[in-house]
Amino acid sequence: MQAVMCESLVQDVKLKWRTYLAATFASYGSLCTGMSMGWTSPVFPQLRSDNSPLPRAPTRLEENWIGSLLVLGGLLGPLITVPLLNRVGRRWIIIGSNVPLLLGWLLAGVAKDLPTLYAARVMWGCATGMQFATVPLYIGEIAEDKIRGALSALFLLFINVGFLLAYAIGPFSTYWGLTASGGILSLFYIPFTWFLPETPFFLVFKGKIEEASSVLQKLRGLPKEGVAPELEGLQALVAREFKVPTRIKDLWATRGNLKALGICVFLAMLLQLSGIDVLLFYMEELLERIGTKISPADGTIIMGVVQVVTSCVTPLVVDRLGRKLLMWTTSLGLTIFLGIIGIYALLDSHFKYNVEPYAIIPLLCLIIYMILFTLGVGPVPWILVAEMFPVRTKCMASGIASFMCWLAGFVWTRFFRDVAASYGIYTAFWVLAVCCGLGFVFSISPWLPETKGKTFDEIQDMLNNRSSEPKPVPV
Repeated sequence: MQAVMCESLVQDVKLKWRTYLAATFASYGSLCTGMSMGWTSPVFPQLRSDNSPLPRAPTRLEENWIGSLLVLGGLLGPLITVPLLNRVGRRWIIIGSNVPLLLGWLLAGVAKDLPTLYAARVMWGCATGMQFATVPLYIGEIAEDKIRGALSALFLLFINVGFLLAYAIGPFSTYWGLTASGGILSLFYIPFTWFLPETPFFLVFKGKIEEASSVLQKLRGLPKEGVAPELEGLQALVAREFKVPTRIKDLWATRGNLKALGICVFLAMLLQLSGIDVLLFYMEELLERIGTKISPADGTIIMGVVQVVTSCVTPLVVDRLGRKLLMWTTSLGLTIFLGIIGIYALLDSHFKYNVEPYAIIPLLCLIIYMILFTLGVGPVPWILVAEMFPVRTKCMASGIASFMCWLAGFVWTRFFRDVAASYGIYTAFWVLAVCCGLGFVFSISPWLPETKGKTFDEIQDMLNNRSSEPKPVPV
């Protein structure tokens, strides 16, 4: 049986290798933005050294702005992409993300003052926001249902590879060496994006039926007759969902849409309020401040490896365990382990207890945190956005959820270190734990439905509190 399955998989890859290649090329940009997001962790110590490109070491407030401005720039992504997705297409927006991405690396490379460095971070954030809002949608529209989960996982995998590269190169290189590495890797994204095909859905939406058929034939490895049923299905979907122009008020036109919007916005904000960007941006500093005795550089590399390995496992469990189970178990786990880190830091920094025999505890807790986040709290909100909204409102819903996600991330990355400085690092971790605890309470409540294995109509019945049982035929 296993031999038959393997042979079937190999045959499937041979037929659809262009689909896998297109998803890989599109996802490669997240490696570049992952490097820009993880860049701050090894760079902050260098900015305080004699080899800094700046005339003086930045203050804590200035470092807070360097870290948080990328997330603020991410707010621009949904503002740019949502109005343009159905106008210029997915491909051109992905190509356009190269402009702020490369400009960010260029500015960081020539930076001699803080304003230039601030501008570089905003540019990286803009590119990241554009990719987060577009690449998952692009992959979802070029992939067949049975491989959509695996291909969608490529985006998260490349992000984590980008973080790992930043963590691995930064401690053993200069500021300019790390920045040049990111810029060179980002240059490869230009030819990768140029050879991307437009999605068949968008081409049908624009009335380019023959071009959509040609793209489907290449992606599926089938003749024109073989893709005809899928093409007819896309035409029917567009005709049904876009009879009238899409309006923003369609998002709350029904009780189900309003409920779905509330769920997805809350979970997208929870994703950031769990502290993921704080930990990724300031990893080396946090490992040192919470009292772990392992080298911060070694610790960040370990964390990067854990992220990459776990992101390979995520697609295997999301469809098996379900969204609700993953959300409440992982948010509960994050609450527990963030709380433990807070207790450890309290004993170490406040009460001055000898915690050296237990110095491995914070690193283990952070490793488990990364595993749990990558399995549940990280990917599930975006899966639910794709499942809960009809096609006509999915782009807008994704844009709003992304905007609120980046907004929450900006607030937390900007003020986390201020909270830690004023009230202790242990307090900052306990605030993160409380946020995850709220996510746990929400996830076990009836407010969050289980969408695993359910059709769109069944999900809408749950959101609108309608019975999915067939109505009896009157006699």
